[in-house]
Amino acid sequence: MMSMTWLFSRRSLWRILLGLVVVGGLARLGLFVRTFYPPHSRPTAITGTAPVSLQAASPTAAQLRSSLQGANILIVITDAARADHTGTYGYPRDTTPNTDRIATESLVFEQHFSQFPHTRSSTTSLFSGLYPDTHDVHIWEGTPPVTDTLAERLGSAGFETGFFSAWLVASPSVGLGLDFQFVSAPASTRGRKRQPGETAAHREPEQVLRELSEWLDGRSSGPFLAYVHLLQPHPPYDPPDDLVGLFRSKPPYLWRGRLPYGEIHNLIKRDTSLRNVANLYDANYRYADDAVGELVELLKERNLLDNTLLIITSDHGEAFGEHGYEGHREGVYDEHLHIPMLLRFPGDGAPVGRVRALTETVDIFPTILDLLGLATPGNVQGKSLVPLITGASPAVHDFVFARAGGHPESYLIRNHDWAMILFRGGKLRALYDLQADPWEAHNVIDDRPEMAESMIAAFRTFAQTQRHPPFDFVDPEWRAAGQKAAPQTDDIDFSGEARRELEALGYLD
Repeated sequence: MMSMTWLFSRRSLWRILLGLVVVGGLARLGLFVRTFYPPHSRPTAITGTAPVSLQAASPTAAQLRSSLQGANILIVITDAARADHTGTYGYPRDTTPNTDRIATESLVFEQHFSQFPHTRSSTTSLFSGLYPDTHDVHIWEGTPPVTDTLAERLGSAGFETGFFSAWLVASPSVGLGLDFQFVSAPASTRGRKRQPGETAAHREPEQVLRELSEWLDGRSSGPFLAYVHLLQPHPPYDPPDDLVGLFRSKPPYLWRGRLPYGEIHNLIKRDTSLRNVANLYDANYRYADDAVGELVELLKERNLLDNTLLIITSDHGEAFGEHGYEGHREGVYDEHLHIPMLLRFPGDGAPVGRVRALTETVDIFPTILDLLGLATPGNVQGKSLVPLITGASPAVHDFVFARAGGHPESYLIRNHDWAMILFRGGKLRALYDLQADPWEAHNVIDDRPEMAESMIAAFRTFAQTQRHPPFDFVDPEWRAAGQKAAPQTDDIDFSGEARRELEALGYLD
């Protein structure tokens, strides 16, 4: 007769084995993700330590400006595109083959950051060269400036300007694109028939490219500025079935962490597994990248590519729960703000290589003006990247500054080695050693108080330069005369159908 101890041991072993099978099955389904233990590998490929590495000798500023005499400017935005899901930034999946090919002919800015993880605010920074605490557009609140913008300056210089968007949140409905001469974007369908692939809030990339193609064919012979805003890889996650099939395995780097403090709340929660969301995101990114490839072919067919400065970038990233946040709007970690940025110059001898120096969305406006030999408005806060490209300067920024919404709102101060996050109210803070901890998983603020104070000092200097100084992120009792309370509600009157779609996507609370 077997002993009770032996029988109990066999039952325990079977329970353990059954538990492992269940956990393994949940993991395969994407319903169980390891918590707070990120992968050991770096999230992106960083090439060396030199601020700029070119394949040939650095051009002079005069040579760059000469190459753009009579040239066009085309800015392509892939909404919510993360740098670490982009092939040329080290992502092992084939999400961006067309962008990667263009990267071999471009300057790739490896450490490029958005000013705000929301389309409306970040796009306002791109068009104006201003930080959010100066242009005062925070998610839905505030009116984007319509003077001294990129379209205004280039329109006055003789450029024909066109704005093409797939997304209601990047449209005249929210104050963006009003300064362009021609606009194609989602809006009320009153008086016109809705096109295939179009809803009240978004359009598919095929329709955007069709509108761009027709505009290019009908324009005058002078130079043009075109802004093209593609929705994918953004929700709704509805890529073509053949692209979904390319991304069914476990996504690289998948992990789930925790919000940095218990007092913080993230409003957006997915109704499907983390694994499925990341896979659909990658398929959506491939969908947008296919559109980028079609856009390049469209330019080649019209003999425009080699007379166009092509800028490929994003407005912000997208979080999959790495730090407890999902979606965007509400966090300032790398998954929210680290975005791709490529500059492809026209003509033979164009600069090609990698730029490791810190750059920001606010730099695009002054860079374009500098390259065209146009005066930069005196209030612009971004920096021209021409000194980086020519080797005249190893850096244009010592720190990146960006902010986000949320409960409470947060602010980022970041350089190559450290990232500090401040929360509105001045009490909650986090500090990350980016060399030892590139995933920003371990808050070391208690271990490195001197570094924290150094980062706060940099933030105070920056805050003093803003129209609405955000000192309440470091001083709990600070409140300037006339300072507005944290924005809580929107002031934009969307149509009922558009509002319902945006609410379903988590864009409206």
